[in-house]
This record gives sequence, C-alpha cells and structure tokens, in this order.
Amino acid sequence: MAGVVILLLQMLSFMFITVVLLLAGMAVVYQCWVWPVGANQRLKKNGFSGPPPVFPLGNIKEMIKNRPRKTMKGTLNDESSEYLSLNISHDIHSTVFPFFSQWRQRYGKVFVYWLGTEPFLYIGDPEFLNQVASGVVSKAWGKPTVFKRDWKSLFGTGLNMTEGEDWARHRHIIAPAFSPKNLKGMMSIMLDSTNQMLDKWSRLVGTNRAEINVERSLTCNAADIIAKTSFGTSDLQHRQKVTEKLQAIQLMLFQSKRMVGVPFNKYIHPLKTLESRKLGKEIDDLILAIIISRKTGGRSTSRPAGNDLLSLLMAENEKNGGVGKKLTDRELVDECKTFFFGGVETTALAVSWTLLLLAQHPDWQKRLGEEIKEVTGGQSLDFNMLPKLEKRAIHRSEASAVASYM
Repeated sequence: MAGVVILLLQMLSFMFITVVLLLAGMAVVYQCWVWPVGANQRLKKNGFSGPPPVFPLGNIKEMIKNRPRKTMKGTLNDESSEYLSLNISHDIHSTVFPFFSQWRQRYGKVFVYWLGTEPFLYIGDPEFLNQVASGVVSKAWGKPTVFKRDWKSLFGTGLNMTEGEDWARHRHIIAPAFSPKNLKGMMSIMLDSTNQMLDKWSRLVGTNRAEINVERSLTCNAADIIAKTSFGTSDLQHRQKVTEKLQAIQLMLFQSKRMVGVPFNKYIHPLKTLESRKLGKEIDDLILAIIISRKTGGRSTSRPAGNDLLSLLMAENEKNGGVGKKLTDRELVDECKTFFFGGVETTALAVSWTLLLLAQHPDWQKRLGEEIKEVTGGQSLDFNMLPKLEKRAIHRSEASAVASYM
C-alpha cells in the first residue's frame, strides 16, 4: 500500500512539474513571438510600416550590423590614444545612427522599429509630431515600460519616469528649485569647477603632452558641478562616494552589449544585473542618509539652508507640498539621481561637440572670442552677462537669415 502511495505522489509531482514547465514555455512563446507578431501586424494595418523585425531580437541585430564604423586614432603602441574617433561629418544623423538614416530613406519620416519585443515609433516629421502632441490622443502616449524597468536603478520614480498626476506633483515641487534666482546662486560653483579644469589643461599643455581627452575631462567636470549643486560643497566624502557610484552604474547600464527590450535579458548577464541593483541600493542609502541628517539637523524648514538642489527641494517640499502632494524621501532621492544623470552626459556631450566644431572653424573661434570679450570686458563671466550673449546670438542668426534670403 505504501509503495502505491509513493508511486502516486511521484506521478503527481511529475505531472505538476510538467504542467509548470509547459505553462512557462507557453508564456515564453507568447511573449517572445505571438504577442509581438500580432502587434506588428496591427501596426501595419494602421499604416505604420518599418523594418521587418526578427523576434525575439526585433531589429537589434540589424542595428548592430549597421552601427557606426570607427577608425583608430593614433598608433597601436600609443597608450595615450585610448579611444576611437569617428570621421568628422556634418551629416550627424547618418553618421551616428546609420540604421535610422537607412530606414528613413526606405520607410519615410515616420516608421516603427523594434528593440527586442518592444515597438518604438521613430518620428522625423515635425508636423506629425505637432498633430500627435496637440491631439486628445497625446494623453494616451505613455513612457516606455521597458525603459522604466531597465533604468529603475538610475532614475527610480524621478520626473522623467513619471506620468499624469504623479508627473504634475513632482514638477510642482521641482520647478521652483530651477528658478533663475536659484540658478544664479549656483553660478560660482560652476565657475570654480570649470576654472580648475582649465588650469589643469594649461599645466598639461605646458608639459608638451601629446593629447588631452577633452570629452572625459568635460564629463568629470560636469559630474563635479552637478554633485556640488545637488548636495552642496560641504560633506565632501559623501558627495564623492555618491558621484563615483552614480558614474559606475551609468557605465554599467548603458554599455552596448546589453540588449534592452529582449525578454529575460537581465538573466543573460545575471552578475551585472545583481551588481547594478546593489549599486542602486548603495546610492539610494547614501543620498537617503544625507536627507535624514539634514532633517534631524533642522534643515528641512520652509527656508533652504543652502543653495544646493537638495536643500531647495526639501524647502519647496515643506513650503508648497500640500497634503498628499509632498514628495517622499525616496522620491527626493530619485529626483537627485535624475538631475545627475540628466545633466552630466547631455552637458558634456553638448560642450564637447561645440569645442569640436570650433576647432574645425578657427574663424568661429575668433568671432566668438571677440564677442565674449566685448560682453565681459575681460572680467570673469557672471550670470547677468548670459542674456547679453544670448541676444547677440539671436541678432547674428537674424542677420544670417536676411543675408541668405538676399
């Protein structure tokens, strides 16, 4: 009798495991092929064409195949040439995104492409974008869930990851912190950090070094400025730890080998997934510790104790955050991370590209230098001088437009 019971239990266990595996297999097939194939057909019926996806990778394989071709700068034995550089071209779109350029020629200015099993709409037509943004349908356009999941360690529930009422609540607290008055108070930090970088460049030039990695220097400078404007110039140890870990997780999550949108991609590199989560938690704990220390130190009143972003956010949160509208400590942490990630790369890349164009056109350098000297009078740049530079740029653009028309 006991043997029969054991046999029945074994059969039931086998059947249970079989059913679980079968259901798991069906779920994988549905997520990797059935749903995306059906979604692709529905998009085509509604007039959205695009490169044919091959699931579960979508168009990733084609994007990797047609990625920008790079050429080595310097010799193989030159250790100072650590990076690759593209041939300079003003056709930025086709240089940086050759696959988008090819698809645009083939499918028009609006098409659908796939990252794994996630569809994305490419819009290169301003008129179409205006129609979408101004219509009632615009309210139904959400932010990609795939990026919300993938970038959770980076942004959490920061402003660029929220939608609807949550977005409005976050913006209500954050917007005043970026008022011209508050930005003016951060100007000295920006000048000090930038002057330190320029002094370092001068010393390197004096040593007859072959080259300076300008982009890396600008990235470090932007990170230093944003860290100081986020957390203040005091508490150097905490600020450096946060900055180092933020840069580490950014490099990890934006490396090219990761296949965002591919189902179960986090299991392809489990160690990196676990490491990114660990880094994310360490960053959260460090920033949370700063917030708690300021609260216990009486720095969370309606008047900011400093000009740093965190002080301004905490003060604005106390002052204008009504019942149910205040940001939690966790949301304050996420906004600090969002400010860092949203500002470092964009600022560094914009300045790097500007310097590259100026290096290509010495005549632009001369004109720009003359204009800056005229506005500043040979003095250090301050916040009140920026509008004058902006007006000169507008007048120059208008003059160029008139000259082109004539």
